[in-house]
Amino acid sequence: MSGSSKASGQMADVDITKVTPQQLQQLAKSIEQEIEVLTQSYSQLVSAVNKFHDSKLVLNYVKERSHGKEIMVPLTSSLYVPGVMEDNNKVMLEVGAGYFLEENIDKAREYCERKSKTLQDNATKVGEIIQVKKVQHSKIEDEYKKRLATLQLQQPAK
Repeated sequence: MSGSSKASGQMADVDITKVTPQQLQQLAKSIEQEIEVLTQSYSQLVSAVNKFHDSKLVLNYVKERSHGKEIMVPLTSSLYVPGVMEDNNKVMLEVGAGYFLEENIDKAREYCERKSKTLQDNATKVGEIIQVKKVQHSKIEDEYKKRLATLQLQQPAK
């Protein structure tokens, strides 16, 4: 933003000091909607980062403590059956769209770390965009309030 008179992003060419109060309201509403969508995306990214972190913890547990022990094997997201861990160095790694790879624990952990870092970086970028949008919204709201105050001063007292 240059000064307090321009909004950035898709509204970069809009000088908020020269638009009507109705246009300011529309612009504020548009930015509020953007913030809402971005906030949902941010939450989903943080949730995914947490899932990969949990997966790394499970991989550590499997490698260190599961050989020869009975575990619950997931068949679906809600159906588990008991099984015995015979090889605690190999796991099935879901890589997306229903595809699985057999990997050793260390490579699976590296995969989780890479995905977690990528998702965390994306969450950080989205968080920064949210902050910029909040500043834009605040400046638009301030301009709107200033305009209302000016209009009220210009109206003759009754």
